[in-house]
Amino acid sequence: MPNNAPNPKSALALLRFEVICHLKNLHKEGVPLAECLRSASSRPWPEPDGNYYSCRTLETWWYDYAKSGYTGLTGKTARADAGKSRSIDKETGEWILTKIQENPHTPLQVLHRHWQQHGHDLPSISSVYRFLKTHGYDRRTLRAGRLDSGPRKAFEAPAPNDLWMVDFACGPTFRTSEGKGITTQLCVILDDHSRLITHAAYYLTGDTVTFLDSLKQAVLRRGLPHKLYTDQGKPFVSHHTRTVCANLGIRLLHAKPYHAWSKGKVERLIRTIQGDFEATLRLEGESVHSIAGLNIALSRWIETIYHLRTHSSTGMSPHQRFTSGAHPLRHVEEPDKIDPFFYTRTERVVRKDGTVTLGKTLYEVHLSLRALAIELRYNPLLLDRVEVWHKGSFHGLATKADLHLNSQTYNRSHNYERPAHS
Repeated sequence: MPNNAPNPKSALALLRFEVICHLKNLHKEGVPLAECLRSASSRPWPEPDGNYYSCRTLETWWYDYAKSGYTGLTGKTARADAGKSRSIDKETGEWILTKIQENPHTPLQVLHRHWQQHGHDLPSISSVYRFLKTHGYDRRTLRAGRLDSGPRKAFEAPAPNDLWMVDFACGPTFRTSEGKGITTQLCVILDDHSRLITHAAYYLTGDTVTFLDSLKQAVLRRGLPHKLYTDQGKPFVSHHTRTVCANLGIRLLHAKPYHAWSKGKVERLIRTIQGDFEATLRLEGESVHSIAGLNIALSRWIETIYHLRTHSSTGMSPHQRFTSGAHPLRHVEEPDKIDPFFYTRTERVVRKDGTVTLGKTLYEVHLSLRALAIELRYNPLLLDRVEVWHKGSFHGLATKADLHLNSQTYNRSHNYERPAHS
């Protein structure tokens, strides 16, 4: 599957959606909107090295989202140097940040004067102030503990479907009835509050396509989560995954690199599956010879054993704790129309003959689109429906090109005119 990088406008919309999710989460806890905006403006987005935004900007995003949803967050494309200082280059900026970290309690005007006395060529102190504020090193944030490092605490989501965790792991290897060896990848999605497995299945590959298929099955069976917690793996950080989650109203969270402990619950579950379910496959009469049979056996183990036995951490079975929640669960309004939310989107330029290539297959689109840039939306697992979009408008379905039929049509429509004298 092609890995298309997001354009700046789409990436900015996804960033704004992440901020909106943070504000909604605070607002739902009873925090006044003004306080939510001040809290969001005091931290960088989306990561510690991101940008800071004013309360007025965040308030504009809030009401744009309330009025038009996710589409209301797409605005004008930011200029090429947005968020960057035009008077302080990268090397000088890194040097300034290092010195600030070494002397967090020394006033900037004292440091600036000291640097100039020692021959450092620096811009005006007002430019340095703006640069530090952009990176979260102004006096107010330093006083609030910008450079402090606090303890890491255990956590648990307060209600079912408040937080899901997902991870991949190597699955068992088996031989088909023809003797061919097959390796598998296990994808597991866990509800943090109840420890219920919202969906788990084995696939041939562990990529974005299989992850989104697993997420779709989980959403259809258990409802929509408010947050989804993953590591930094390629299937979870792709632009397509972020867009799918944004369209479904799911806040996508990523663990920091080398912080595997923060996903300890789902990793512990994987060890349970490997030490319990997969161990039974080695017993006499329990072996499987197809990936379909493997998934049927896994589903049976989950529903009849794992979901019904008491979990050591909660004191309740996952099924009992998931179904006893007082908070109503979010569900997809029209489950039969969920597929378009998970479609892969690929850009193509239509050839002069009205065709485009998808994978190794030639497709035909309407001839009115030739030489134009279009977007193909499709399910990469099935490829049963390939939608054609141009500038946000639907232009029908792409069909597989029948070259033999086209040659006959071409011959019939391009007969040579018989000479008049014959």
